[in-house]
Order: sequence, then C-alpha cells, then structure tokens
Amino acid sequence: MTVASMSLVMLILAGCEGSIDTNNPPTLELDCYELAVTGGGGNIFIYYAVTNPVKNGVPEVKANVDWITPGEITDSDIALHIAASDINEERYGIVTIDYPGMKSAVKVYITQDKQLLNKFSFKVSEITYKSCTVEYMPLDKNRTYMANIIDAEYFKQSGITDGSLFVAAEMESYLALAQRNNMTLEELMSRVSPQLIYTGDAKRSFVGMQPGATYTIYSYGIEFDGNSYTMTTPLHSTIVDIPMPELYDITFGINVITAGGSVNISITPENWSGYYAVQVAPEDSLQYVQPNEPLTEYHIKGFATNFYTRARTAMKSGITAEQYLRSNCYVGNQTLNVQLSPDKDYMIVVFAVDSKDGEIPVMRSMPSIKHI
Repeated sequence: MTVASMSLVMLILAGCEGSIDTNNPPTLELDCYELAVTGGGGNIFIYYAVTNPVKNGVPEVKANVDWITPGEITDSDIALHIAASDINEERYGIVTIDYPGMKSAVKVYITQDKQLLNKFSFKVSEITYKSCTVEYMPLDKNRTYMANIIDAEYFKQSGITDGSLFVAAEMESYLALAQRNNMTLEELMSRVSPQLIYTGDAKRSFVGMQPGATYTIYSYGIEFDGNSYTMTTPLHSTIVDIPMPELYDITFGINVITAGGSVNISITPENWSGYYAVQVAPEDSLQYVQPNEPLTEYHIKGFATNFYTRARTAMKSGITAEQYLRSNCYVGNQTLNVQLSPDKDYMIVVFAVDSKDGEIPVMRSMPSIKHI
C-alpha cells in the first residue's frame, strides 16, 4: 500500500470515529461505580460524562452475567435491566463500559440481594361498603397463580394459621366441586366465574361483600399435576377493611317494663319511617357492652355483622330481602314482649336497617342502647 493510500485510510477512519488526540484521549466518569439492588431487580440508570469526547462516539456496554442486560444509551445515561433474583443468596455482576479512544474501560460492580420472599404485590382500589377492586401483581409474570379473597373471620373460626394447610383445604374443596361437575381441577379453576387462576397481572372486582368486615386478599403460585396442584411460592396476603355504609342520624326511644321474667320493650323511632332491627344481648354474650363502657367501632361492627350474617343466611335459603325485613324487623312504634332470665343483665340494641335494590339488608344508623 502506498503512503497516499495509507493516509486516505487514516482519513476515512478519522471521519468515521472523529479525531482522537492521543496526547489527551477521552475519559469517562460515572456517578457511581458500585450498585446494590434488591432481589426484585428492575431498571436502573448510570449517569456518565465524557471529557474530550469523540465525534459520534457512543459508550459500549457489556455485562459478564446474563441477569444484567444493557439497555438504551443516551448522551447522559446508560440503562441497565436487572432481572429478579431466583436464588436464595447474594449474587455479583460486573458491567464494563468502554468508549472510543479511551485508554481503559471503566467497570461497575453490581451486588444483588437474594430473591424476594414476597412474590406478589397487591393494589386495592374502589372500596365501597359492599365491593372493592384488587390488582394482583406477581413478580414472575410467567408463573400460574391463584388469586382470591376470603373473609378474615375464616381463619379465626377454623383455627388455621399455616398457609400450606389452608391451601390443602382449599384444593380439596375445589376438587370436590370439580368432580361434581365432571371437570378437572384446572378446568374448574380456569372457567369458574370469576376465574381463580391467572398468569401475569390481573384485576378482579369483588361485590356483595359484608359491610364493616375485614377480608384477606391472597395469592400463591401453583403448578398442576393431574387433579391436584402444588404450591410454587409461599402464600402471600394482605388485609382490606370494608367500611360501614353511611350511618343516618336516627334516634330510637326505648322504654322497658319488667315483671319477673317477662319484659315489655316499647320502641319509638323518632325520625325514621323505615325498618329497624332489635337485638337483645345477655351479659355473658360477646355482644354485651357494660353500662359504663363506651360504644366503640368494634362494638358497632359486631352488631352490624350479627344482623348481616343472619339476613344473608336467610336469603341463601331463597327468601327476598323484603321478606326477611318484614319477618324479622319492625316499622313504627312497637311494643315487644320477651322472656328473659331474672338473674342476668341484658342490653337492648336498636338500629335502622335498609336494603338497596333487593340486596342483603345492612345497618343504617348508630345503635340506640338500653341496659336492663
């Protein structure tokens, strides 16, 4: 090759890469050289600056591990995607960043924490006294998982505190339902409305919830094997409190006349023309509140739950809300005769109730109380 040809090649290369001053080559500085990231991974950005830059020069980014993926490079930052960890210990990676004409590349040392124990996150929105919307967001978007909600009282009443025992009991329940309908367990859980198993993010709306109740939202990864499944993640859950409906400002006059074990209870609604409920709680019941004890939210929810549960049970047998209200509640001035034990104290509780669009009736006023 002639000297002229060699000079031409050098000019072409210089035109492609820009001129590099070998006495004052480019240098690249980062905002950090060590990074610690969580087990959940995600996108992170490294900010850089180049001294003596080369025309059209762009950093070259490489990682020595497959869980670090270089992303977009702008004139001020470098994007890195860190995959979620799938091991139960820290792991380490190195990102090497080079630049045209730079004497030596720079390195970023990345430490990632062990895999997250929490495989799911939840977002609860649109909460009313009878419904809510839940977004289920699994860390692994390709994993099949169960998504559901259950009254938190279930755990208290069943005594189940171990997640695997709860899942086993739940699977047996669904399996029995599937067999009755000549379906496999996976078919049932995929086709039941609303469906129970998902992959990726999912949003579910729950209606007909009990006002004032606490619910447990839960998810766990599953893998089907014939007519059974195994858990592929621990059970993850969160709590949502369903509020009480707006309580009207209503007063009930309560007058009591006792004669031995017979008690006449006269009730006068002072500013309410609709239905109201009457509960009589003996001193040895959970509903009873001592005369000098203030009425708390816990007590109010207890009265509401007691009424709601009875109404729901009755309506499951086929009666309508109006039929239940007519049979079990009262309207206008009433005098009730009840037989009570003379050696116990009692508390009379009266509150307004209402049903919207034929739904299960609910408490609609603060309770009025009379001790006898």
